[in-house]
Amino acid sequence: MGNSLKHFYEFGAFRIDVANRLLLRDGEPLPLTPKAVDTLLVLVRHRGEVLRKDDLMQLVWPDSVVDEGNLTQNIYLLRKTLGEGSNGHIYIETVPRRGYRFVGEAREFEGGTGGVGDGETGGRGEEETRGAGEKENGQPGDDGATALSPRPLVPHPPLPPLAHFSSPSLPRRRWLGAAALAGPVVIVVIATLFYLAFSVKPKPPEMKAAIESIAVLPFRPLGAAGGDEDLGVGLADALITQLSNVRRIVVRPTSAVLKYGGSNQDLMAAGRELNVDALLDGRFQRAGRRLRATVQLVRVRDGAPLWADKFDEEFTDMLAVQDAIAQRVTQALALRLSGEEQRLLDKRFTANPDAYQAYLKGRSCWSRRATPAVEEAIHYFGQALSYDPDYALAWAGLADAYVMLGFRYDSEEQSQGAALPKAKAAATRALQLDDLLAEAHTSLAVVRARYDWDFAGAGSEFRRAIELNPNYEHAHHMYALYLSAMGQSAEAEAEMKRAQELDPLGFSISRGLGDIFFRAREYDRALEQFRRTLKMAPDDPMTFSLHRTMGWAYEYRGLHDQAVAEFIEALRLQNAKAAWLTALRQAYDAGGMKGYWRRWLELQQERVGRGRLSPFYLAQIHAFLGEKDQAFAYLQKACEDRSIVLPALRSGPNFDDLRADSRYATLLQRIGLTP
Repeated sequence: MGNSLKHFYEFGAFRIDVANRLLLRDGEPLPLTPKAVDTLLVLVRHRGEVLRKDDLMQLVWPDSVVDEGNLTQNIYLLRKTLGEGSNGHIYIETVPRRGYRFVGEAREFEGGTGGVGDGETGGRGEEETRGAGEKENGQPGDDGATALSPRPLVPHPPLPPLAHFSSPSLPRRRWLGAAALAGPVVIVVIATLFYLAFSVKPKPPEMKAAIESIAVLPFRPLGAAGGDEDLGVGLADALITQLSNVRRIVVRPTSAVLKYGGSNQDLMAAGRELNVDALLDGRFQRAGRRLRATVQLVRVRDGAPLWADKFDEEFTDMLAVQDAIAQRVTQALALRLSGEEQRLLDKRFTANPDAYQAYLKGRSCWSRRATPAVEEAIHYFGQALSYDPDYALAWAGLADAYVMLGFRYDSEEQSQGAALPKAKAAATRALQLDDLLAEAHTSLAVVRARYDWDFAGAGSEFRRAIELNPNYEHAHHMYALYLSAMGQSAEAEAEMKRAQELDPLGFSISRGLGDIFFRAREYDRALEQFRRTLKMAPDDPMTFSLHRTMGWAYEYRGLHDQAVAEFIEALRLQNAKAAWLTALRQAYDAGGMKGYWRRWLELQQERVGRGRLSPFYLAQIHAFLGEKDQAFAYLQKACEDRSIVLPALRSGPNFDDLRADSRYATLLQRIGLTP
């Protein structure tokens, strides 16, 4: 038997056998792939250094071009194998937007050929027991054991291939002695068992549990593909729309996955946060007129890859890439589709590549929800329709965008009276072209409720949308607000919670649930829900509106100081002048909350004169101040503008002081609501 020395690294209860590319714990090998061990080895060799992901991938896969998802999966498996979190130890640290770093204490040494274990001590040699790099007298020596120190970040020579455990020198000595007594046959059996245990290629992961939910992350550009972010979001949105037609699986909406579009995203962390069973992660690259995409489907529970593939199509036939991915995903998930589901999955809404690209950009902009982005979405949807006037999905997108602008007073579409007729025309055209679009039915339902005041027709459209696509969270969200307007608070809460199940991270949905509690005068529940929403998305563009509603909830709870703090925060987020904020604080200190609102009205006179403030909100202010005539005047104006916010009018607390006035009952009857 040879006396060659072998190279090891050791930390905690773990040891890396460099030659055999094994990770051992207390002398026993752990089930990791060679590349996972390579990843750990590179991190340990550069202990304390932050390794950028690109550098780490180059060191682990020096002669290959691989997707970042392979590295992410290796990190996840290593952390799981090392028991990070469960045993209190952290070995691999993620440095946000930079990379990874090994932070554990580690030793590097050389030992005999014992490998997995060498002697009754379980593999620790005599020099190792005394400590790395020490002789018997405790002084540093040159016996081959040295403390691990950081090394320059340069590619190491390729790691040796994984050795088959067929050598009789690998088992522990007591096993070898027993084998020698039993004869050569036992040695062969032991060697074969080790070979089968560690050398046979692992089988593809089996679907031990059904995949019931999936998130499609925004596709990320490969390399320096500036300006393609919208295309990546659009590709994801198109796949989400397509896969949502499969009723056997819940697909997270685009709004839920937008924040996971960064190149440094930890896939498994995203999957856990989205609370899904599987993730679809894609990369794409444009090269001339070709679109290249690499896609992988990963199980979140254990990081196991369920399917991966590459697609390389003419850019003008980008739809072929989308169709192929959708088909392969359903196959990978072993989903048996009905004839109707298969038809919807195969359906193409346009054959014009320019129209399709413009539509993808429009959906990406619409998903961001801020007013300038929604106005940009209208431009792209219009562009798509200029290429293909019969593109039903583009008409539906246009309807969605105009509906969203119908509630904004910071855009050129200053009221529902300006935006919602356009939304109605677009939704109607979309349904003329394709009556099976849940998106168009939802937009039409909103228009019928909030502009036409056709509440029976609105309810019918909402139910039709949900029947067509039970997983369309926006339909459940809007239907919940409709039910609240109808005075059905319990049903509204249940519907909003269904929307929340489909989109657990949705800001608007989480906020909408708080609004339902607020209108039910459950102020503590409302405030708790609003605070939860703020933690979920503190930078959402509509956060200012949430702070404003929180201010009213605090006010009706009698917590005036907290209320004025929220009102001022809402104005700060709208970039109000610092002098205004100071003046409002002084007005509150001098005259309480009514003093605050009177000063607010003075400061807003210029905007009021230009019609840049909602008459419905102005009616709320005057109602709070006890100025009933002015409040009713603005409510009449809101009716004329079709800017009535129905749930607040029907059941909200802001107009409680007006409800005994006969003019209020007349107003409700005018728009088809009962007092």
